Amino acid sequence: MAAPAPLDRDPISPPQFRHALGQFASGVTVITTTTPAGPVGATVSAFCSLSLEPPLVLACLGRDRSMHRALTSAPGFGVSILASDQGVLARDFARPADRFAGVAHSPGRYGPHLDGAIVHLDCALYEIRAGGDHVIVLGLVDAVAVHAGEPLLYAQGAFLDLPAPDWERAAASAPQEWLLSAPW
Repeated sequence: MAAPAPLDRDPISPPQFRHALGQFASGVTVITTTTPAGPVGATVSAFCSLSLEPPLVLACLGRDRSMHRALTSAPGFGVSILASDQGVLARDFARPADRFAGVAHSPGRYGPHLDGAIVHLDCALYEIRAGGDHVIVLGLVDAVAVHAGEPLLYAQGAFLDLPAPDWERAAASAPQEWLLSAPW
């Protein structure tokens, strides 16, 4: 596919683009894998489902991140979708450090599962695509575990904190599977 023709206007600056897309609320995950030196992981909010058949997810990771080489050369990765009370954990895995020091986790097929997360996925590496200054890593999900709790949400540079009654009310009144019945 050819690159799109340049627009006849000023380019969008990285801070302007980051601010605009920061308005979009997303869940927060920690992507993990295992290397000969031990487990590695990083906080990733650029994560989503891609396909039901086959079950695919995608995660986007900056090429400059310390985990880039490990993730793109591993046979697979683990995904922990964080719970609403795991903001500190999300911040810790976003910083360069020994991210697993003192963090409770259990082994997964390709990378550790962080205790307390609301979902754990095991994903075989399916494909790696270029995406500007990031790579797009596609994973074929081969194991899923769902646990009780509310998700950690992130928007406008902050974690969103919704009380449990608000989550319950929103979930109870939400039309189920509305995307599947949308007219597009």
